[in-house]
Amino acid sequence: MLSFNDNNAHYLIVNSELTGSDTLKKNESGAIVLPFDGPVIYEVIRFINGKGLFLEDHFRRLENSFQIEGIENPVDLAAFKEYASVLLSVNEERDCNVKIMSTGKDFVVYLSKKFYPGPAYYEKGIRTACIQIERPSPNAKIRRSDYIERIETFKQANEIFEALLMNAEGYLTEGSKSNLFFVRRGEPGTVYTAPREMVLEGIMRQYVLALCAQENISVKFEPIRYSALEEVEALFITGTSINVLPIAKVDEIQYNSPENSTVLRIMHAFQNYIDTITKG
Repeated sequence: MLSFNDNNAHYLIVNSELTGSDTLKKNESGAIVLPFDGPVIYEVIRFINGKGLFLEDHFRRLENSFQIEGIENPVDLAAFKEYASVLLSVNEERDCNVKIMSTGKDFVVYLSKKFYPGPAYYEKGIRTACIQIERPSPNAKIRRSDYIERIETFKQANEIFEALLMNAEGYLTEGSKSNLFFVRRGEPGTVYTAPREMVLEGIMRQYVLALCAQENISVKFEPIRYSALEEVEALFITGTSINVLPIAKVDEIQYNSPENSTVLRIMHAFQNYIDTITKG
């Protein structure tokens, strides 16, 4: 059975059928319950002004996750575009996140809960903390209830915006829902990030890497050890709903990431790019 509590609209698509959320089974906590069996592969696409942001890239990653798991994807790109268009129309939304979850046999497409950070988050930075945990299959986007529950419990207990994942060797690799970048002290114009085989490679990460090349910012694909955080001058994360978001605190270590020149160059270049492709 698949249960989820992040639906954010009245209408969903369940196995090609437009369905009202009030007709679906709920559990005691109010989460929607669907009779889906097997591993659940998912993807989340942000829509701005009714346009899917990097939609084709997200769909390629979805296809890759299915291939890794040896499952056939029941929804092609054309069908997903149609489902998303219908959901935006009937739910009267233009700025939202559209999520697909599928076992291969069954699927659901819906508008998921969203949080787009306001200006203060980018001006002041966010609080984070480190947790020793690794994704079992980092390159496949598979829904894992135990992982979600552990991360959410950790975030609530520490009152943080994001949890940073640390592997068994003590390297910080990524965020629980984001990719992670570092600027070392004495190395302006250079960013560090874990190699792709160690992380779930985010779509925003790919575009940030491309923008770094355009801005003549060097990229080193090396993770940073937790023990070396004192050598770091600034950090930021990237993700579907957050774009490029600076980090102000990791555990008890404070950073002035929002005013770091390298971070600011990347933030401004990325936002300008997003503004350009979503006009109209």
